[in-house]
Amino acid sequence: MTEHELFAHYEKIYFHELGRKEQIFSRLNIPLAVIVAIVGFYAVILGGDYKQLSFGMTIWFWVFFGLSALALVVGTVFFVDSLLGRMDQALPTANDTESWRVEMLTYYSDQPDPEAIVATELRQMLYRAYMNCGTISTLNNDRKSSSLYFCNMALITAAALAVIAYSFGMLPKL
Repeated sequence: MTEHELFAHYEKIYFHELGRKEQIFSRLNIPLAVIVAIVGFYAVILGGDYKQLSFGMTIWFWVFFGLSALALVVGTVFFVDSLLGRMDQALPTANDTESWRVEMLTYYSDQPDPEAIVATELRQMLYRAYMNCGTISTLNNDRKSSSLYFCNMALITAAALAVIAYSFGMLPKL
């Protein structure tokens, strides 16, 4: 690959990762709704007749309820990690790039053809910026995506365990 092709490739990766970040954020709506629903379901469970259970059944009720609450906490931690995660690095702003270009023109003013030297330096700076920012965004998005997956798994586990606890709590009504 030539340097020009690599530049285009890194630029493409950078913008692909920006889109991927937005996709991850849009996928966070469902886990948030599930967290709220499970917390509401806990209120229903605790409002049930679990106090009328026998001692052994009460222990099983609290074991499943506690495991469900623990899974919910784990899911919430992964949710927060996928929401906040780590900060991405952005490209320099247009003003910063132009200020740097003007500084470079001043710095290379005593050289022959300073415009060509600055253009080369500017291209190398953008090359490194696309490469570094794309790499950081890729690593962060991979971590956020993994955290979202583990969040979903923990929430599924929490919901299943909550249903089991609810069934134990409903035994006195049967």
